[in-house]
Amino acid sequence: MLLDSYVFNFLKRELEHDIQKSLLVFCCVLFVVFIVQSIIKNLIEIAKLPPGPIGVWPFGILKFIGHEKHKSLMKLASTYGPLFSCKLGQQLYVVISDYKMIREIFKKESMTGRPKTPLYGVLNGAGVINAEGALWKSERRFLHEKLRRFGMTHLNSKNNKLHDIINNEINELLTTLRHETKKPIDLEPHFAVSISNVVCNLLMSVRFTRNDPKFIRFNSMIEEGMKLFGKITSVDYIPITQYFPSFQTAKSQIASNREEMFEFYREVIEDHRKTFDRNNIRDLVDFYLLEIELAKENGTEHELFNGRNHDEQIMQVMGDLFSAGMETIKTTLLWLIVFMLRNPVAKKQVQDELDTVIGREKMPKFQDLQYLPNTESTIYEVLRISSIVPLATTHSPMIDEELNGFKIPAGSHVVPLINSVHMDPNLWDSPNDFRPSRFINAEGKVHKPEYFIPFGTGRRMCLGDVLARMELFLFFASIMHTFDVCLPNGAQEPSLNGNPGVTIHPDNFLVYLKERPLDVPIDDQTPLRNFGSY
Repeated sequence: MLLDSYVFNFLKRELEHDIQKSLLVFCCVLFVVFIVQSIIKNLIEIAKLPPGPIGVWPFGILKFIGHEKHKSLMKLASTYGPLFSCKLGQQLYVVISDYKMIREIFKKESMTGRPKTPLYGVLNGAGVINAEGALWKSERRFLHEKLRRFGMTHLNSKNNKLHDIINNEINELLTTLRHETKKPIDLEPHFAVSISNVVCNLLMSVRFTRNDPKFIRFNSMIEEGMKLFGKITSVDYIPITQYFPSFQTAKSQIASNREEMFEFYREVIEDHRKTFDRNNIRDLVDFYLLEIELAKENGTEHELFNGRNHDEQIMQVMGDLFSAGMETIKTTLLWLIVFMLRNPVAKKQVQDELDTVIGREKMPKFQDLQYLPNTESTIYEVLRISSIVPLATTHSPMIDEELNGFKIPAGSHVVPLINSVHMDPNLWDSPNDFRPSRFINAEGKVHKPEYFIPFGTGRRMCLGDVLARMELFLFFASIMHTFDVCLPNGAQEPSLNGNPGVTIHPDNFLVYLKERPLDVPIDDQTPLRNFGSY
């Protein structure tokens, strides 16, 4: 009996040990199988992606990219082709530098999504720039229709309101500059207030003076906000950085600045409500107030703006249009001046054409553009060669897409490499040369090839491209017609190496203005209208 008990216990212990050992082996094998399956699955998914560099986890190729992201991506495009993918930190980027592919993918409805970045989180998808889906569609349609009513159309608009707004600001600018001809000056602050006033008049019938404390604060908050957003984009690459103190500080400052700007917008909206007259629509804020009234009358106010707070949506749209409309135009005007300083022959061709077609008795109007091919082609060439927004606006597919046989996963960042398209030697003869004549055909007419896409392409193409054309032409032509812009004695030509930021902007530089006398004083050409001021 004792022997039997001993044998039984021995066998029981061995069996339990074998079972435990077998379970351990089974779990280990199961874990290995799971890891192998995951690796195989990931490799299969990676194989479906466009080719690209292999980064180092968790940083991807961040170390290679550096400060000038657009130039680094151009180098990668030369190695991996016009469609490649890469990891920036934990985020997958798909970069396209072939204009046909860009046009093909961006015309799809599914490509109207926005990446879920820290900026998207702060704005919560409000406004129009970072909105998507039904809200983006309705806002874009609304803004496009209302801006057309103000004259933001092509040459044959019967509504001159927008043209008058721009011309009033040009007259103010030229009058100011006429008193600055005895010393070298920096044109940037002058451009900033003039372009800002065009947008502010259109949005809310407000205009500033250059030394207005509110305008100075307004612009400083925008500039600071752009820098702060640059800091928090690290979260998009390395999510753990959202817990760093520097991120929390930047995020708090962004929220504080946004609230301060919104307080100004609230004052504007409330002032508009007090004086609102649906039979006398003054600006975009009035159009929004009318939209809200109509929704209330129809019992659909809770559906307006996809159920978002009405005032918050209006304020974010105001912020979107102001920041986007001011910075890009101002920067392009500065590059136009840079290229005129570096290319005096091209500058003289523009001025001679203006003198011949417009004459010295009046100033250029937008309707004159069609008769000024040298002036128009010079603007296009600067837009091409400077490509101030080289990565355009990043899109994010809302569903998995396919391009050229490769998978473009939902949620990835899809970047159209505009500067690569505009500097492609297969599309442009000697692309590094400044040559406005490349946009003029054999008949002497201005021709824009389909691979010239400074305002983007597809469903999310720049909403204000017509406004931009109007402003660039009228400001540039008026300055060239009124002044000879020269370098101060002993000054070096401004560099062509741009500084990356929200836009690629030139180094600071000074100019000397020599007046080209007109037969009619600037002040007498068009009476200034009082749009109100803050």
